[in-house]
Parts: sequence; C-alpha cells; structure tokens
Amino acid sequence: MYHEVIEMTETKIGSKPEPTPPAAPDTSILGQLREVVGEERVSDSELERVVYSGDPSSLPQYHYRWKGKYLADYVVRVENVNEIEEVLKVAREHKLPIIPRGGASSCMGSSSPSRGGISLDIKPMNKILEVNKESMFIRVEAGVTFERLENELEKQGLTLGIYPSSAKSAVIGGWIACGGRGGIGTPYYGSLREHTLSLSVAGGDGAVHTIESEDIDLFSNSYGILGVIFEVTLKVHELAHEHKTFSYGFRDLQGLCNAMMEVAGLEKKPIYLKIADEELQKYSNPLGNGRFVLTATYIDAPNNIPSDELSSITGKNDGVFLGEEFSEKEWELRYDAEFNPKEHTETLMFQELWMPIDRVYEMLSAYESYRKSHKISALWFGMLGTPDGMRLELMTMINADQYLKFISSKGILHKMVKKAIKSGGAPYTIGLQNSIYMTRAYPDRLVEMQEAKEKWDPDGIMNPDRVTSCLTSFRRIDVLFALATAFRRLSRYVGK
Repeated sequence: MYHEVIEMTETKIGSKPEPTPPAAPDTSILGQLREVVGEERVSDSELERVVYSGDPSSLPQYHYRWKGKYLADYVVRVENVNEIEEVLKVAREHKLPIIPRGGASSCMGSSSPSRGGISLDIKPMNKILEVNKESMFIRVEAGVTFERLENELEKQGLTLGIYPSSAKSAVIGGWIACGGRGGIGTPYYGSLREHTLSLSVAGGDGAVHTIESEDIDLFSNSYGILGVIFEVTLKVHELAHEHKTFSYGFRDLQGLCNAMMEVAGLEKKPIYLKIADEELQKYSNPLGNGRFVLTATYIDAPNNIPSDELSSITGKNDGVFLGEEFSEKEWELRYDAEFNPKEHTETLMFQELWMPIDRVYEMLSAYESYRKSHKISALWFGMLGTPDGMRLELMTMINADQYLKFISSKGILHKMVKKAIKSGGAPYTIGLQNSIYMTRAYPDRLVEMQEAKEKWDPDGIMNPDRVTSCLTSFRRIDVLFALATAFRRLSRYVGK
C-alpha cells in the first residue's frame, strides 16, 4: 500500500503540466480600442469621461444630463492618422458617435457629446512637421496649440500672425473647425481661412483626403461633423518683434462704439482691437477711469502707428488715455482676459455673436438694458475680427443650482441672438448650443453642409446633433425662454 502511494505521487509530480490555453481576444469595444492605441491612451473611467465631455461652461452637462448621454462612453488619445482610421472603424462597427476634441475652448459645446460615444483627443498629434522659410509656409499636426506654435516660429523669425484669444489651449484643427474668422491678428493679416493652404482629413466614411483650394471652405466652420482634421499647411509671415498698445477709458457707450468704428476704419490696421465693460475688467485689469475700455495694438514699425489719429478720435468721443502701463498690461493679458471671470463663478455662461461694427452699439445697448431689468450679473467684451466685423462675447455669472435664474439668463442670451440676426449679424460659434439658429442665420450654409454630411459621413457618426441637425426646435426653445424670463420677472414682483 505504501509503495502504491509513492508510485502514484511520483507519477503525478513527474508529469508535464497541461499547457495554458491562449487568452481569447478581447472583442469588447474597450478591448478593440486598446488594441488600436494601447492601454495607456484609452479609458472608460468616469473621471476622464467627465473631463473630456465639457468645456469652460457647464452648459453641455446642464442641458443633456436628463438624457444620460452627455458623457462620452470612451476617451481615446490618438497619435497618428493610422490610429484615427482604426478608431473610426470601431466606431462604424458599433454605430458609436465620434467627437473630435482639441482644446475644447469654444464654450458652445463644439466637442461635447450629446449621444455618448468616443471623445477623440487629437492633442497628442502636436508636431511641427515642416518650416519652409523660402516659400513661407509651415506644415503642422492639428493638435499643436497656437501659443506653442508662435513660440517655435518666433525662434526662426517667423509668425503665423493670427490666433484666437484662447491661444494657450486652442489647437490649429479646432480653430479651423470653428471657423477662425476673428482673432488676434486677423484685422491686419486676415482670417485663418486665408492662411490655410491645405488640410489632411480622415472622413467619417474612413477615407483619407488632402483638401485644397475652395474645398477647404467645406471644412472651415464644419465643427467636426464631416471628419477629423489631422494635418494642416499654413502660410506664415516675417516676425514683427515689437508692438505698441494704446488703451482709452470711456464713460459713455456711444462714445466707445463711435471711437471703435473710426479706429477700425483707419488705413493703418491694428492687429488687436478690444472693447470691454468695467465688469469684465475687474477680473484682469481694473479700470481706474471710465466704465468702458478700448484697446488697440499695432505692429511697431515705421509709419505703422496712427498715434495722432487715435488721440483725435478718442478725444472727440470723450475717451481718456489710460497710460502706458495699463495699455501694456492689456496686451499681455490678451490670452486671459475673457477666461479670468470663470475662476470667480460656478457658471460663466457665454453667447458669441458676429456683428457688423456699425450695429455693435445697438446690441450692447440692448444687453445693458436686459442685465439691469433682470438684475443679472453680466459682462461683455468685443474683439475686432475684420475691418468691418466684430466678435461680441456676452456672459452671465450665475449659480447653476438656481435653475430659474439660470434658464432666464439663457433666455436673455437667446433674445440677443434673435436681435443679432435681425440686425445683420449671426452666432459666431455654432457648436452644439447654437445649431438651433442655423436655419435663420446661415440657411445656405445649412443646405451645403447637409449635402456634405451625406457624402463624407454616410453612417452619421461624426459629432452628431450640431450644424446640420439639432436636438430640439427653434420654436420650442423660443417659447421656453420667453416663459422662463417672464415668470422670473413676475415672481420677483410677487415676492415684493
């Protein structure tokens, strides 16, 4: 018996172990995405999904949380076009939306999910691929920020010359997708479209194309609904090393706007012209004189600074020069001024308008009236985009928990958009929030983009619910906001 046990034991010990069968491939969506980009660059954690699903406002979460799909299902960070193509394949296979995401600084939900899906982060694609000083062009990946690009070009005596006021976080591909009409430098050098020589795009259908000439217009202002821009060729300029800035304080809004129009109409164009109210200035460069400020910056080159004209124009409109120190600080804060208020409130609500400069006074007068009658904390600033067009940014600072105040503030901004359209203006940024205005503000563009959407994204996976379609109707929103603002005003009187 003893020997039998020993023999059985020796046989068991000496036998070869059974080979471990290979693990079955992970065919889940997360597994497929990991196969494409590796485990470190894909996530379905709640924290990352929240971070990658909003922008500097809280509007996407507030508007769509009732659907339960305002969060991305997955976050994927891509480093090359092959990865983009493979992620698009996974998305088409599972009918998942793709939300291209750059710096997410537009504040209108341009890269915010509305149906879940994959938040596709292109920021890792941030290489400067070529600098051609002979032909004065550069070739860059779409995820490079404007601030970094300008810093790198400066080392070689070059500049793109134009960039958005959110240059620290905004990326090349994102600003092209959002239009790039008005920014720092555009009154002097021209729009981003005028600088764009070619685009490389991965369409929603999976095909990769190089886009040139007039076809670029289709992707400028397309908000990622057709495909993913991953490479861009841009013309550049010789670097101007010095700038000269002048700031003037005004007590009267009419005087401010009159001066702004005259300065914009001068033959010598500024690279930066900003107007703002004292409420915005409190958070960056407080006004010591006046209620409004006009700042104009020029390239400091011979015969390029209209000093005498500025003194004459501002003087006759009761403007007061605020000094060199204040003026220089305005230029230094050009990247930060519009975002500084966000640090002081739970919710900074935005609306952006593109207005003819001769209608700016009319619009700002209406906004001043609304904020007084509704007793909301509101502020604004404007930045000249072209010699005759200005981007106006209207903001309200509120606590999102006060829902009635929140929705009535939205109602006021809605009134301002309607007024802008009647006055020859339009929403500046479309994104998710302003797609309800496409039929009224950009009817021809809407038809063009609907046709392009069918061609470039037949499965409808690219950034849905914006530009060519909308989650709700204009009429429904119009009635909702009218009721909300009326009820809030009535409730205050009843309270008294």
